[in-house]
Amino acid sequence: MADLPTMMLAVAAMGAGAAAASGWTAGVIVANTHFDGLDAGRADRMLRRVLSATAGFQAALLGVATGAALLGGARAAAIVAAICAVGFLSNVWTLAPRKEKTVPGVRKRNSTQRVVAVALTLIMTLAALVAAVLAIFGV
Repeated sequence: MADLPTMMLAVAAMGAGAAAASGWTAGVIVANTHFDGLDAGRADRMLRRVLSATAGFQAALLGVATGAALLGGARAAAIVAAICAVGFLSNVWTLAPRKEKTVPGVRKRNSTQRVVAVALTLIMTLAALVAAVLAIFGV
């Protein structure tokens, strides 16, 4: 029978791995299928909604992974998972509607926000994968 720290490390690895899988699904698979099948405006709106909707779930998974890694004694995995949780939550702030006025005659470009959010999702996905590997090794 496994002891509690070993089980907590397994929970941490599963939580971080699930967050990484969710990030990959939202940042790569959904993005590619939306931009292949929809026009650019609809694809942009749908991808923004998906990234905003999944950010809280990914942060929650990484929060559980952080707590489990701490209980299992893997401090490095806990630190990386906590940073990833904040990184995924920053997508909500990145994609939040802006209140500043645009200059008359100038188009407002929202695609930069989406590009930053997707890039941030992919970076945090890689970091969550690192947290899972660190939890597996108990670091």
